Amino acid sequence: MKNWIGFFAAYYLCANVLFAAGPKVTFEKTPYGGIQPQAMVDSTGTLHLLYYKGLPREGDLFYVARAKGQKNYSAPLKVNNIKGSACCIGAIFRARMAISQDGIVHVLWNGSFGFVKKQWEKKGKQRTPEEFTYLFYTRLADDGKSFKAQINLNRNTYGLDGNGSITVDRNGVVRVFWHANLKGRPDRMAFMVQSTNKGRSFSEEAPITRSPTGACECCTLEAFTSSVGKTFVAYRTAEKTGRDVVIFSSGTRNSPFKEVHRHQWKVFTCPASTFAFAEDARKIYAAWETKGHIYVKDVLSPAASINVSSASKNCKYPSIAINSKGDRLTTWSTDTGWGKGGYVQYQVANRNGVVISQSNRPGYSPAAYSFSSACALPTGNFVVFY
Repeated sequence: MKNWIGFFAAYYLCANVLFAAGPKVTFEKTPYGGIQPQAMVDSTGTLHLLYYKGLPREGDLFYVARAKGQKNYSAPLKVNNIKGSACCIGAIFRARMAISQDGIVHVLWNGSFGFVKKQWEKKGKQRTPEEFTYLFYTRLADDGKSFKAQINLNRNTYGLDGNGSITVDRNGVVRVFWHANLKGRPDRMAFMVQSTNKGRSFSEEAPITRSPTGACECCTLEAFTSSVGKTFVAYRTAEKTGRDVVIFSSGTRNSPFKEVHRHQWKVFTCPASTFAFAEDARKIYAAWETKGHIYVKDVLSPAASINVSSASKNCKYPSIAINSKGDRLTTWSTDTGWGKGGYVQYQVANRNGVVISQSNRPGYSPAAYSFSSACALPTGNFVVFY
């Protein structure tokens, strides 16, 4: 009888997580009523958090920080100086943040539906796909007390949809990537601009590849620059054979981008999917959605990608974090829908790929149009915002 009592007690305690104990995974609701979090921990252990507040079609971005070992956040700083110029409609409209080694926070986002509408109403015109030309950027001021006035980085492209991405390398070079249309070309392309003066000015946009892969307009693009200066860009193609995940890589010193991985999916409608990257001292992982499941892969290795969500269905919006021991946390949302956040699931695997823990029950529920964001703490444990 005692054995049965012990069995059921253990089952109850482990009802939501399977396998052996490992690093602790805690969940925190995005503070101040925010949604669409992006969390990052810098080399000092400070946690940086970007989030959205407002209506789906127009709202504002905010930034807070939490020092190592502290429980309280700094006072929220409004990121955008033009009211209502950000939006969150659909989880693919999300702001992105990057932090330089000297602590400068850089933020990128697409102009909101409400903002764009107002610009065109001033001109007496009707809305068209060509109106979506606003790719806003700002950075934290040197005194850390406010953000500089936002600027539009896009000069020649149109039809911006799924969000772009921003990275900062070890030398402080800021690179911004997005996909859009260009007059005179039938296919959608991925573009890049860069700043070598800490965001004070940017180059004119240029395509990262001339290959006619197309780009799935309602899927995001995600970029990542490693600690040694190598940059990776992931997005979904739009070709006659399907809409594959494609990952490009460039070496250091502005070398050309080359395709390093492709994950095929014979689907011909947009799955509205997103991507994620993270690294440790040995590996750089990418994560994405294919056929309703989340896959991860070390992009430095020829090994095949791994399905980490085989026990779940309708999986979307991955996030990855890796701690100092090489333990990898992957989170994602499942049971999502339009205006429905679903709930968060996760898997923790060690550096050798052995699964340490995996959720198997409905968990924390993000708000509509929101998702999870995972990061590793200096303790080796993980925190997931939703």
